[in-house]
Amino acid sequence: MRGNRIGSEVARPGRRRWWRAVLATAATIALATGMTGPAAARDVGGQIPAAAPAASPRAHTVTLDGYSFLVDGKRTYLWSGEFHYFRLPSPDLWRDIFQKMKAAGFNSTSLYFDWGYHSPKPGVYDFSGVRDVDKLLDMAQEAGLYVIARPAPYINAEVDSGGLPGWMTTKAGHNRSDDPQFLKYADEWLTQIDRIIARHQLTNGTGSVIAYQVENEYYNGSAAGRSYMQHLEDKARADGITVPLTGNNNGTFNSGTGALDVDGPDSYPQGFNCSNPSKWNGVPDISYDHPDGKPLYSPEFQGGAFDPWGGPGYDKCAQLINDQFANVFYKQNIAVGATAQSFYMTYGGTNWGWLGMPENYTSYDYGAAIRENRQLDPKYYEDKLIGYFTQSVDPLTKTEAIRATPPDDSAVVDTARMNPDTKTQFHVLRHGNSTSTAVDKTHISLDFNAQPSADTTYTWDDPDSALQYTGSWSHVANTSYTGGDYKHTESFSNKAGDSVTVPFDGTAIRWIGSKTNNHGYADVYLDGTKVATVDDSGGENQAVIFQKTGLTSGQHTLKIVVDGNHSSGSTDNYVAIDAIDVPTAAASEPTYPVVPQQPGTAITLDGRDSHVVVANYRLGDAQLQYSTSEIMTSATIGNRGVAVLYGDQGSDGETVLRYSSKPTVVTSDGTATTTWDADTGDLRLNYTHKGLIRIGISGGGKRPLLLLVGDKATAETFWRQDTATGPVLVRGTHLLRTASSLDGGHTVALTGDNADDKNIEVFTSADHLTWNGKALTTQATGTGSLTGKIAVAAPIHLPALTSWKHAEESPEAAPDFDDSSWQVADRTTTNSVSGINSLPVLYADDYGFHTGNTWYRGRFHATGKETGVHLVSDSGGDAQAFSAWLNGTFLGSSTTGGADFTFPAGAVKSKGDNVISVLTVNMGHEEDYNSTNGNKTARGLTSASLVGAPLTSVTWRLQGVRGGEDLQDTVRGPLSTGG
Repeated sequence: MRGNRIGSEVARPGRRRWWRAVLATAATIALATGMTGPAAARDVGGQIPAAAPAASPRAHTVTLDGYSFLVDGKRTYLWSGEFHYFRLPSPDLWRDIFQKMKAAGFNSTSLYFDWGYHSPKPGVYDFSGVRDVDKLLDMAQEAGLYVIARPAPYINAEVDSGGLPGWMTTKAGHNRSDDPQFLKYADEWLTQIDRIIARHQLTNGTGSVIAYQVENEYYNGSAAGRSYMQHLEDKARADGITVPLTGNNNGTFNSGTGALDVDGPDSYPQGFNCSNPSKWNGVPDISYDHPDGKPLYSPEFQGGAFDPWGGPGYDKCAQLINDQFANVFYKQNIAVGATAQSFYMTYGGTNWGWLGMPENYTSYDYGAAIRENRQLDPKYYEDKLIGYFTQSVDPLTKTEAIRATPPDDSAVVDTARMNPDTKTQFHVLRHGNSTSTAVDKTHISLDFNAQPSADTTYTWDDPDSALQYTGSWSHVANTSYTGGDYKHTESFSNKAGDSVTVPFDGTAIRWIGSKTNNHGYADVYLDGTKVATVDDSGGENQAVIFQKTGLTSGQHTLKIVVDGNHSSGSTDNYVAIDAIDVPTAAASEPTYPVVPQQPGTAITLDGRDSHVVVANYRLGDAQLQYSTSEIMTSATIGNRGVAVLYGDQGSDGETVLRYSSKPTVVTSDGTATTTWDADTGDLRLNYTHKGLIRIGISGGGKRPLLLLVGDKATAETFWRQDTATGPVLVRGTHLLRTASSLDGGHTVALTGDNADDKNIEVFTSADHLTWNGKALTTQATGTGSLTGKIAVAAPIHLPALTSWKHAEESPEAAPDFDDSSWQVADRTTTNSVSGINSLPVLYADDYGFHTGNTWYRGRFHATGKETGVHLVSDSGGDAQAFSAWLNGTFLGSSTTGGADFTFPAGAVKSKGDNVISVLTVNMGHEEDYNSTNGNKTARGLTSASLVGAPLTSVTWRLQGVRGGEDLQDTVRGPLSTGG
């Protein structure tokens, strides 16, 4: 036991071995320089580095702008997962979760710090054992993860009181406000936790904390609310916090008093009812909260859902927020410009003891990517595919929206972005109705001369006189829903037959409009002939609803007619006109008018599916014109580039690379056709995503390139780690935890877990491999990798459980039980928001019992009129219960919070004490999401009177968790099972 470390002054956890500090410093440097994993932070095979003078910490800068976070001036895409150490009270397992996050491409973790978990009474704080957050932050850094620190004072998080300590239920003052009473206690907590966070900041060079969140989901933008936020921000800075201050208040504090460095939106588009996991809500557009000069950052985007008492179970939540959800919704965030996404939860864990709020049960699995048992959900692998992409394709960290030509299948939308420096484009494809389960095949157009949307102009805005409206069109400007429209104007109608006619002179025409979920179909005519019926629904501003190129030069007429119908994913028939554009001849022809080019092939969207097509990108030393396969990762390994590309099983793939002269292409383990265009220098590769195809390309004036092209299931078997001497790509194993470079780069030491496949393949510049400390015998392959055999998991045999024992329960119900040491219920005042029902106050919190079971024993002398007892016990939630006895005779139980119990005949003693025993349970205090002191709702026995003789005096004693606020069990802490 380490209880001697509890006190009003917090001791730093025990001194680490000197070399651990050196390794941690190296890990910080590796993170800050953009390495995927801090190689120097690995302990391999028990080898301890030779003695060396400790390196001075290297401070780093953390800044942000309108595109992304930057570390030492280098842009970084924050791909973050939420983890609650208090829901996994085993420090050795924290490392397991962090390594699994890192292995899935996460470069950051978001950590709440639960005030109530650390403080059993005012002035007492425990950061030892399972509360050692110094160790927690060390482990995150050693795993190669940035940390977004979220110390509250209020965290919500479905925990008891939303993270406020139990003893706060009895204190005066208004929670989460600038009330001096609340600030006194909040400052006390922040002083304790901030001193730990501060010494782990990236800006000090002594840790990996990259951001510090102030408060949590606080939307009070009043003067008082801003005063409160400003106080917390000033407190953080005074405590030495130098990293950016962030928030998840949906933009409330992006400006004005209390402004944060960035205040982003939380988003849970599917809500928290997992009963019908096949029913989806549509994708949100979180870019509503993307102010100038700040990155688009979602501090909490849905990674699962909590399940209430009586709910359908967490497997249903995992089915609702599944790998398809991650594929569509997380890529949608990329499509609208997000460069910092944190997923709540990535590992949920367990509500041990009385940690949880009343509405939730013991499991907090959340249907997360890493399940409660620490096994990997299918969503984990989708997170990995996207995560690796965000970490390897640097131009993604700085993009602006561009207008894309609509795909030739109107059911599909292309939301496009471009890096203004490199001109790399990202085309995010999905169904316009993002809930659709249809299979659609489509083609897109790529225009490398596209301009950012902000610089886009159109020939006519919708109010222009060139547009001839017929019918009952509405013409609006500068409204809440026209902020994304061209010149903030829009015209719309939902009446069938309403039309707009536009005469024009040119060879191409475009209709620009907004897409929302209450828009419907429109018929489009050119020169009197119907050429298309288009769907105006979806979620996009200034979308190209219709486009036609290749017209004969001269006069033409465009006519748009409201159809009066809509798709199943929409709610109304509106058609919106934002602008009409007549492109010039030079601008009308895209660089690649039809992609894919190979006749008979297409891009397939298989139901709830999304693809990111990357174009005009420097892939290693090669110029990637485009690929309809998605990029998982790419790296320079040795003297060549290596990239993993993937697509859905059986779908068409097309990749075009540009060379100055014809290169040599060698394909193995599959087939790919090659087409060389000497005029453009384009090398086109066509293939089917099936298994793994290895395509080696050499010559052409470029460094060799190896494309590993697979179906999605095959891509998921690849793992990447970066070492001090370069990246390592591993195929096979259940999990690759770490990779380290030894012997000057000649050996790579791998650690990980394996299931039942002995085969492993490693792409590395090293000559030798070790696996979990043991040397591997390897063979070189024809594509430059090393293959070998590793041990499979050993079988597990569970022991038989025998020699069961039991003990009698509830001696407190016996009439002769000695309760003389129990507290007498004699209080006449309370700070509970429940008020006073009767005297004395019986609320358990007022006597220092803040969790779990509390016993009450009441004595009365009979008058002969007592026929029963009326009891009210507020337990919280839908699983509340209490039980009652009279003189040892069981009266019954209630699950409704109140009951009248009838005394059995002969149970009341006419002389001496009659003893009523009541067992109550506190299922947790309410959260205080709305800052109304909800956590101060009474718990325990809240009202009691004798039926038939309500004026008969009853003297009550009570006893809850032993010691109350003076903990007897300092290891498990204030929220442990007890009483």
